[in-house]
Amino acid sequence: MPPTEDDVRRQLDRLLASGGFANAGRMSRFLKFVVERTLAGEGERLKEYVIGVEVFDRDAEYDPRVDSIVRVEAARLRSKLAEYYAGEGRNDAIVLSLPKGGYAPIAKTGDRPAAANGTHSANGAATLAAAAVHARPPRRARFAWALGAVVTAGAAAAALVAWGPGPSSSSPLRIAVLPFTPDASDEDGSLAQRLTEGVTAELVRDGRFSVVASSAARAEYSAARRPRDIGAALNADILIQARVRAQGDGVSVETYAISGDREEKLWVDGFDGSRESTDALEHEVAAAIADTLAATPATQ
Repeated sequence: MPPTEDDVRRQLDRLLASGGFANAGRMSRFLKFVVERTLAGEGERLKEYVIGVEVFDRDAEYDPRVDSIVRVEAARLRSKLAEYYAGEGRNDAIVLSLPKGGYAPIAKTGDRPAAANGTHSANGAATLAAAAVHARPPRRARFAWALGAVVTAGAAAAALVAWGPGPSSSSPLRIAVLPFTPDASDEDGSLAQRLTEGVTAELVRDGRFSVVASSAARAEYSAARRPRDIGAALNADILIQARVRAQGDGVSVETYAISGDREEKLWVDGFDGSRESTDALEHEVAAAIADTLAATPATQ
């Protein structure tokens, strides 16, 4: 028997209270939004643009072809769900998953390994509510994004080229966090510097990548210098840059991942916090960077 709406809501609450989601505000908001919309029978309306505007606060000019925030966060959400059901939620009776190729989640009982990987079998799979319609995504042109998107077979080579030579399978991706750019309110640049150092340290603690020392990144960085030259000097596969804006106690960090050899912006995302909780902001920014890079085919 498929789960009832009450079953699904209880499972959603359990997920949101779990260790992996309790401190991940944006991801929790994403999961709750798609579950609630699907329960309301609006699963077929869960398009990239809608999620970008309503969950990630993009404005009316948001273009999913340029800004990959929804695809990136969907990949992170699938990984978090898999992690939860492999650990804390391994004995849960109900599994929520976000199948690849769409944004309407499904709920099912049993067959947990398949659900944890974001797929589902015909046996036992069900939409979140009987009235909800799980629509197939429309056929459309697909792009070989270097970060966060599904790469078609014909475009796989182009996607790998976007990363340049890249690390071998036995060599971790090498990341350089360049000095964050302060705004006028951060007159001495101390806030931007603190965030730069904090994000660098968090990426080192993550352990999945080789991270250039802050002092080396600072020594090689110049706003007038080309990313290609900075990347070559630091032997870095990916450069991380950010703009820091502060207003009162609020702080926003607009973060970019750049391929140094091709000088292309591969990923962009925005984060909000406060001067009182920069540690939490540093952790959120670093976690998004790490999860995004780790989820891409080029880093496997």
